[in-house]
Amino acid sequence: MAEARRGGCLCGRVRYESAGEPLFSLLCHCRDCQYQSGSAFIAAMRVPAVGFRITAGEPKLFVSRSDAGNEITRAFCPECGCPLFIRVSSRPDIVGLRVGSLDDPSEFRPEANIFVKSAQPWDYMNPDLPQHHTYPPGRAYTAEG
Repeated sequence: MAEARRGGCLCGRVRYESAGEPLFSLLCHCRDCQYQSGSAFIAAMRVPAVGFRITAGEPKLFVSRSDAGNEITRAFCPECGCPLFIRVSSRPDIVGLRVGSLDDPSEFRPEANIFVKSAQPWDYMNPDLPQHHTYPPGRAYTAEG
């Protein structure tokens, strides 16, 4: 198993660690992610839930429903508001880390752009990455859907 990656919020109140190899690394352009990031997309790394744990503090949770009806739980710092991770009711075995919250986000290598149907026209997407209208075909671990 890979060494645990660590992360947390801007103010340091909430900390986490995640062991295990990433399952999928992506750039999501859906409107929910745009709202949460305050930008054109989020960078996310999906990791096994079994290797994830909060090591300090207690994140605030915001629960909403996706267009497909799944319950989405977004975690962020109650003090500084930094987005940390998401969990989806249909996939309790996966945690979606917000890459910007990692102590060392340099290991992130996006595999695809997803939900490009909602991408902003001013957003530049790397033409070398696959672009998917919604979820990539054959991916068993979708997040928001």
